Amino acid sequence: MPNPHLDSAPELAEIQLGDPRFFARDDVDAAFARLRAESPIHRTQDLGEPAGPDFWSVTRYDDVRAVSRDFHTFHNAPNMTIEDYERTGNSILHLDPPEHTQLRLIVNKGFTPRMVDRMRGDVRTRAQRLLDGLPADDQWDLVSAFAAALPLQVICTLLGVPDADESWLLDCLTRVFGVSDAGSELPSRDHGRVMEELGTYAHELGAARMDDPRDDLTTVLVHAEVEDDDGNRHELRPGDYARFFSTLAAAGSETSRNGIAHGVWLLDRHPDQRAMLLSDPETVFPTAVEEIVRYASPVMHMRRNVAHDTELAGQPLVAGDRVVIWYRSANHDEAVFDDPERFDVTRSPNDHLGYGAGGPHFCLGAHLARLEIRVALEELYARYPDLEVVGEPERAAMRQINSIKSLVCSWR
Repeated sequence: MPNPHLDSAPELAEIQLGDPRFFARDDVDAAFARLRAESPIHRTQDLGEPAGPDFWSVTRYDDVRAVSRDFHTFHNAPNMTIEDYERTGNSILHLDPPEHTQLRLIVNKGFTPRMVDRMRGDVRTRAQRLLDGLPADDQWDLVSAFAAALPLQVICTLLGVPDADESWLLDCLTRVFGVSDAGSELPSRDHGRVMEELGTYAHELGAARMDDPRDDLTTVLVHAEVEDDDGNRHELRPGDYARFFSTLAAAGSETSRNGIAHGVWLLDRHPDQRAMLLSDPETVFPTAVEEIVRYASPVMHMRRNVAHDTELAGQPLVAGDRVVIWYRSANHDEAVFDDPERFDVTRSPNDHLGYGAGGPHFCLGAHLARLEIRVALEELYARYPDLEVVGEPERAAMRQINSIKSLVCSWR
């Protein structure tokens, strides 16, 4: 099915997926449509700061799935983002099976559908408390006042982070992702500094849990054992533990934060869809959440690294090549989704790749993110059905996260 986006799409030479500033444009999805049609495995120049080697952009749904599921050919190690940040310790995101599988199993039971459903009441109570504290002003920022705070509080509860430390942790995570924002004044070297601060905090909290175990993921992590290549079991290395903690904190807050913000923005832009949702919330909310994640794709890409010479959709790849799989493009692939640029809260089926495309790295917190987005929007619109967005969202110029930095709202 032809994509009408092609009429307004930039030419191939103008498409710069390696430049963070490109993602602040209004024609990003049109650019992806051009790539899917004319250059689905596209050689891309890294224009970040600092710039790295060129990489291959994979933009079609079937190819993204193929890369995601073939972890023998396409590795996460040594890095799963376009940027090659220096780090101490391995993150679960930078490892491949069997090391990745061992780490995932440590915390997997905390994110199963049954365990997440037990959290529904707590998430709803937290959402209601945040809404109770919203400013009485005519205009206020949804992101800072609500969308960022709710998932952060939830992941802090899971990790056992004291309430008094939540604002500090939010500031750290904001700075971590702010480094990747081309519009930010933070230099890239600050990423290492902030991660060091997070690591120090993780070790301090972990030490406290060694002496005083509690029912939280930090206690699980510091008491966990993994098996090395020789079959010997040992506790997580300090650097690996700190990275795991930081990854859970960041991933557990950022995706839901942007899912909530994009949800409000999309429902404001499509009042007919909002009316349909609010007329039958019990029926429509499950499909609406999936459509928000498909349409917005809060996580836009992951990187893989070619382990041995291979071929993808006719394009030869050699060992060491960097391959970037663009979920945002796959989620708008006209070969898979009927009229993909139409926002439809009742869309079904909706086999989007917003939480990954299968394989060992499928999003660990997908069930929790769905719950947080749904409860946040349910409570927000139950209390303020006439909520409206003032002006345009302030978008971050980032390559990995489709981030809304600020979304000014008003009581109508």
